[in-house]
Amino acid sequence: MTTQEGAMPRKYRATPARILTAAADHIERVGLYQGDHLWQPGRMGDNAPCTVLHAWGRGVRAVRPRWSERGESWDIFQRALTDSLVVLTNHINGRPVSDVRWRKLRLTEDAYRRTMLWCWGDEPERTTAEAAAVIRAAAALHQSDGDHSIQGCSTIKNMV
Repeated sequence: MTTQEGAMPRKYRATPARILTAAADHIERVGLYQGDHLWQPGRMGDNAPCTVLHAWGRGVRAVRPRWSERGESWDIFQRALTDSLVVLTNHINGRPVSDVRWRKLRLTEDAYRRTMLWCWGDEPERTTAEAAAVIRAAAALHQSDGDHSIQGCSTIKNMV
């Protein structure tokens, strides 16, 4: 991994488990937001309650390589980003999500899975503790102690 002079190198690479763990940490810290009004001026920021989708996004940003890095770090990050979304949505679905769902709706897989996160977290009676626990359980399902440098994850289809 190359860095610019004076820049601190990352101690680790992006993995789905790290993304999901950071997401669970964030939602535990700020709480779960439910409702249709996502944009609330004056109530947003690092301390405002968030949706499950937003918490996942915060997890993604927590492990994103620096903009100055090039090459392999970004390839690994992109695979970890995709795999973290797949493992989390498969877990909340209780089984792998069928591609028929997003095709019938004429959505991309990414858009459908992100919508799943938002809708799942917005169900009545959903709690912050439950959301964090499910995100942590999904992280535990993904064996990602390594660098996540091999494209795709051989166990995603058998996660649940």
